[in-house]
Amino acid sequence: MFDSIQADDTWDAGDLGCGHLLLALRRRLSAMPGGIIHLISHDPGSPEDLPAWCRITDNTLLRHDPDAHAYWIRSRDRW
Repeated sequence: MFDSIQADDTWDAGDLGCGHLLLALRRRLSAMPGGIIHLISHDPGSPEDLPAWCRITDNTLLRHDPDAHAYWIRSRDRW
């Protein structure tokens, strides 16, 4: 099922810290309402911070692959 997620954009954020990561992610997602981003993040806080941020901001975390440090996030429709 998850193998069929087609991302509209891919972003390797490397080890960018969550504060800067979330600001940049917001910019990227707001430019693609309803789109899906495949995010790679090696920041140790991402597994906790990204799901919480998605809930708070009404974006949808579709999948998290901890082994690949990868996240698939659907941007909300309205910004």
